[in-house]
Amino acid sequence: AVYPNVRTLKLDSPFDYRSKARLILPPMKSDPTEAKAHTNEIAGILPKLLNTRGSLVLFASGRQMREVHDLLTEDMRVQILMQGQMPKKEMIARHKATIDQGGSSILFGLSSFAEGVDLPGEYCTSLVIAKLPFSVPDSPLAEARAEWITSLGRSPFVEIALPEASVRLQQAVGRLLRTGDDYGTVTILDRRITTKRWGSILMKGLPDFAVLAGKAANDAVE
Repeated sequence: AVYPNVRTLKLDSPFDYRSKARLILPPMKSDPTEAKAHTNEIAGILPKLLNTRGSLVLFASGRQMREVHDLLTEDMRVQILMQGQMPKKEMIARHKATIDQGGSSILFGLSSFAEGVDLPGEYCTSLVIAKLPFSVPDSPLAEARAEWITSLGRSPFVEIALPEASVRLQQAVGRLLRTGDDYGTVTILDRRITTKRWGSILMKGLPDFAVLAGKAANDAVE
């Protein structure tokens, strides 16, 4: 519909994503549906990604988060503050204090760390997303809505799951640049964003990052 009396204003983003941030999409060998292989692959690649002073790793599963943590070396584990070990507020305070003192700190968190967490500057220059933030219907209302859409011959994945995942992914990548001076990398360790047809829909919802995929992504994490 057209509303002639409505005035709109479109403003450009204050962040220069193209020059300040890179989106890295490594060619992962495993799919998140292959839980054990994906967990092992994440544990293998993380040491190459978390080489900055402040890092945030977002997981979709508490189990995978803990399993990845246990697979890492002791030298790396001492730098990690993992959700569930202490209150979220204390985790963030310790993380910032360590970096303020010249050290390095890594936050391991779940969905609550993907929104409303402010880590400007050196507090977060490497953001890693282990798995695309899809969810399954977890309430009778959500299940009924999905069944109703299916009964109409339409796709609950396209109409519900994909748009919701897109919003969550946008919120997650928003943890990287918090001020105009911030910089860093976002790495997504879920190959479906490049191998599935619907991955392009998620990509279109992201800021205008400089994107590295394939061999370029491999070179970036070596």
